[in-house]
Amino acid sequence: MKKLVVIGNGMAGVACVEQILKYRHDFQITIIGDETHVNYNRILLSSVLAGEKSAEEIVLNDLGW
Repeated sequence: MKKLVVIGNGMAGVACVEQILKYRHDFQITIIGDETHVNYNRILLSSVLAGEKSAEEIVLNDLGW
């Protein structure tokens, strides 16, 4: 089995992994990130800070993903 390591838990790296998984499932994938929480839509972060959305509403994938 091939191994894929993605450095960074941001939108770009996660989008790349999501696209790979649409076509191939023969990877052992490890995502390494510095943040202590799940990945989220950073574009919508200002909406959370403004109180328009909750942090849960901008999560892209949960921890189990």
